[in-house]
Amino acid sequence: MVASAHASRDLAAEALEDALGRLGPFGLYQRYVAIMLCIPNLLAAMYTLNYVFVADQVPFRCVVPECEGNYTQFHNPAAQALLPADSRCDRYLPLQDAGTVSCQREDFHQNDTKACNHFVYESMSTTFAEFNLACREWMRTLVGTVRNAALPLALLLTGYISDTYGRRTAFCIFSAFAAVLGIVKGLSINYQMYVAMEFFEAALGYGFNSAGYVMMVELARPSLRASFACATGVAYGLGGMLFALIAWKIQYWRHLLYTVHSFALLLPLYWLLVDESPRWLHAKGRTEETVDIIKKAARWNKVQISEEILFKLSDKDSMKSDSDSTSSNPWLRLLRSRVLVGRFAICSWCWVAVAFVYYGLTINSVSLSGDKYANFALNMSMEIVASLLIMMALERFGRKWSIFVAFLVCGVACVTPYFTSHAGAGLGMFFVGKLAITFAFNSMYVFTAELFPTSVRSSALAACSLVGRVGSILAPQTPLLSIYIQALLYGAFSCLAALAVLMVPETRRAMLPRDVTDAEHIRGSSPSPAPAPAPADTPRTVVLSADT
Repeated sequence: MVASAHASRDLAAEALEDALGRLGPFGLYQRYVAIMLCIPNLLAAMYTLNYVFVADQVPFRCVVPECEGNYTQFHNPAAQALLPADSRCDRYLPLQDAGTVSCQREDFHQNDTKACNHFVYESMSTTFAEFNLACREWMRTLVGTVRNAALPLALLLTGYISDTYGRRTAFCIFSAFAAVLGIVKGLSINYQMYVAMEFFEAALGYGFNSAGYVMMVELARPSLRASFACATGVAYGLGGMLFALIAWKIQYWRHLLYTVHSFALLLPLYWLLVDESPRWLHAKGRTEETVDIIKKAARWNKVQISEEILFKLSDKDSMKSDSDSTSSNPWLRLLRSRVLVGRFAICSWCWVAVAFVYYGLTINSVSLSGDKYANFALNMSMEIVASLLIMMALERFGRKWSIFVAFLVCGVACVTPYFTSHAGAGLGMFFVGKLAITFAFNSMYVFTAELFPTSVRSSALAACSLVGRVGSILAPQTPLLSIYIQALLYGAFSCLAALAVLMVPETRRAMLPRDVTDAEHIRGSSPSPAPAPAPADTPRTVVLSADT
């Protein structure tokens, strides 16, 4: 019975792979889905990083009552003369024996100061100014920490809803939350409400991007997964650059949030515009819906799927054992596999390292001189370059070795600037390190998704990313450390992650594993030799020859 059940599952999995292979490498249907799922990536960059501008610090100074007059202005030379040059949070004390209120420097102490109670800002365009956060820097940086702290909850919800109710369902639910809660965040009446909405918007609105990414990976054939990942990375980078332009044009934080989050109000329409993942439907035993989607894709691509393949795909008897197997908790089967538990631990460590270094370098990038909007756009352009490198490297050299080299290059690039006095060399190595870690970060999405079976793929990807958020939560604290300690940490994390990557199998051109057994025996890397002659109607030959 057990052998028969496994044989039935193998036939069902083979039928699905054959049907997807018959659709061709990149037909009209795949192009349509890829474009539709890249659009949310444009918005994801804006939602993930909007606090960079929304909560940005603006110039401020102490209010000096003796010099302000009836209307307080930021540019007041007389008041500024009464403020110490080395502290923006203090002002000089008036002389005790001054008989009248005076704005003259000689009527104030030369050295003694007092803490300021009131501040005036150059502009009121950010939450930093509107909620009066001057000299309370921890309250400003807390925004990013709170958002990162919410992401573990977001990833747990994403994995559960995506694997239980479907990728498309998760996408539509979370995109609706992203739109509504982002707009409500723009309506915040005080700092406490703003921080609370930042948490809830991240927890309930972050998952649409992950759900869409899994849909794209599950549709792509093995040789095109890297290209699909490249497309999402390019879209994310373009979204960040577009956001810099929008933030430059719309500098008031409320209007900026209204503008970018209103776009997400259209994303729930994807329920009508994009099909559910056929792999997920098939894994759940919903064979009729799977066949309908395959037929639709075949019509769009103008290819023929044989009736024999469709019959195998829709055979209820062959799927019964499979659906019975997936009805139990798939995580229990995964946890019984020492191979996959070890693989999950390795992937989790790599996610911690890549998140720590990526966000650490991103935070340090704000200290670069020049226009903040141009710097942000340049920083996001690294996403595009890294994504194009992914398309070339992951398929040519394999996932494992490409990510290994990226981590290693990043480790060397992070340490090198602290042993050279040349400013240009230091800046160049900074961007090399940022490019390398961005490459590794984006590639980990592809690699992790390919290492786990369909029944837990979304949950495993979400769980690894969840553990990795430990790194993103720790990264904002690195500016408190010396530059040498930072270099040591970035280099050590990157190099240890590089070694860890060598302990997992290559997935290049391997079929996505359907169950735990398939995942334990992944074989990828170089293209397989030509198979033995098979009947002309066997579509697997078509798949292999197309990929090679």
